[in-house]
Amino acid sequence: MGPHSLEMGWLRDTFPEPRNDSTEVERIRYVRAYILKMIGGYLMSDLSPNLIHLMWLLKLVDFRVAGEFSWGSAVLATLYREMCG
Repeated sequence: MGPHSLEMGWLRDTFPEPRNDSTEVERIRYVRAYILKMIGGYLMSDLSPNLIHLMWLLKLVDFRVAGEFSWGSAVLATLYREMCG
């Protein structure tokens, strides 16, 4: 694991699915971890499917700003880059 990536297992173990009595902060943390897994692990993965690059974490700091990103274009650009590589 490089200094710029997280392991999927670590995310899963550190942010388990919230229970019915979980706090709002716990639910928000779980949602951010889940979105991070979706972005870095499935939509824009690299050669190591078990690692997620930390650059995606920075995109989730503010959900209001994250909604303004062109995620579809980013996914297509990543797909084309991987196909050419």
